[in-house]
Amino acid sequence: MTLPEHKRDKKKTAIVIGGGIIGLTTAYCLSKKGVRVTVIDPDFSDCRASTATAGIIGGSSVIPWASSTLWPRLPAHLLKRNGPLGIALPLPTDLLGFVKNSVMAGRPETRKKSAKGLANLGLRGWDYWQSLLVDLPEARSLFKQTGCLFFCETNDQLNIENENNIIRREFSMDITDLCADEMKTLIPSLKTSVAGGSCVNLAGHVTDPLALQKILKKAILSLGANLIKSNVLGFTKCKGKVNAVKVESKEYRADTIILSAGAGSAGLAKDLGNNIPMVPAWGASVTFTNTDINLKTPFLVLSDGFAVTDSKLGLRVSGLLQIGGEGRVNKMTDTLIYHAKKLFGNFSYSKILRLTGPRPLTADSLPFLGQDPHYSNIFHNFGHGHWGLTHAAVSAKIMTDLIIGLTPEIDISLYRVNRY
Repeated sequence: MTLPEHKRDKKKTAIVIGGGIIGLTTAYCLSKKGVRVTVIDPDFSDCRASTATAGIIGGSSVIPWASSTLWPRLPAHLLKRNGPLGIALPLPTDLLGFVKNSVMAGRPETRKKSAKGLANLGLRGWDYWQSLLVDLPEARSLFKQTGCLFFCETNDQLNIENENNIIRREFSMDITDLCADEMKTLIPSLKTSVAGGSCVNLAGHVTDPLALQKILKKAILSLGANLIKSNVLGFTKCKGKVNAVKVESKEYRADTIILSAGAGSAGLAKDLGNNIPMVPAWGASVTFTNTDINLKTPFLVLSDGFAVTDSKLGLRVSGLLQIGGEGRVNKMTDTLIYHAKKLFGNFSYSKILRLTGPRPLTADSLPFLGQDPHYSNIFHNFGHGHWGLTHAAVSAKIMTDLIIGLTPEIDISLYRVNRY
């Protein structure tokens, strides 16, 4: 039987809601498979989690943030002047429900599942990126694989990381323990004390996360995708499917819809009948341009919640976490500047570039991946927290496989939308 011409030529269509690193990577992966993609985002701006990130891939990628030992230390973290955590008004809605779910997620048995789920995604991140970007040498040139250090200023911090390294090694992470002198050799510009640390030898990083997103946008446009600047207001639904995505001035229709709107995904998922314990957790990044700091290997200062990497523009210091207080994030960038000068003294630079963005923080550290339980043509890919760049290529491949009818290479049951 010969199909009519219009049916033979008909391509699958998809709408990706969200233009951050997760949405753009998903759109690029789908476009490469011949799916006609439309990406909808309010403004494709720089104020998002994936532009304020350190860009480290496969560093501390298996340790969930919530734990039973965190809660007793939480007041001290919040009261510390330049500490890793902060709370500001206005607070997110349903914060109490999120905290309740986080306490449950911090139990040892639940935390073990979360670590497994993070490892399944995070430890594949580098290889999946290299495979995805095989046709984009300009993007691949932004990726460097020089390892990632865990910096420990005190013996107490070193003991904590040694315990975490036991978990990391259970997932076959290649880690080398380092004494204080070895750390000083690897960070020659260091001006503060160090007790020791370790190195994740196969970790990598992106030297310019913003440039990576610009390359991906250009690539998906060249493959026939559309970029629509608009707020998504909701959905029209009928008989177990979403018929259209409602924006400010019209509706868009497609065979499949992927929700990848970062911190804004929880509200849209609620419109689909899903309870998502997730809050926007603001992070920040500062870049010192034309600096005299020569950093060979990126490093994480997990006790203070930030990372230090080299970038194409200079020295990049990124991290911290603030719940609530949208638009009140200047203190975070000031804190990162404080930490940079504590580490390296009065080093030279031309200027400081500041970026902030809200991370989609889930209660159990795991993203939401897979088909919606209520509507068969909706798929979810959000909630990656501060592992967005690490997970982006892996989760894009999972989404693409699901949409074109293949079985994903990874068991995604841990990331189901209705796990709460």
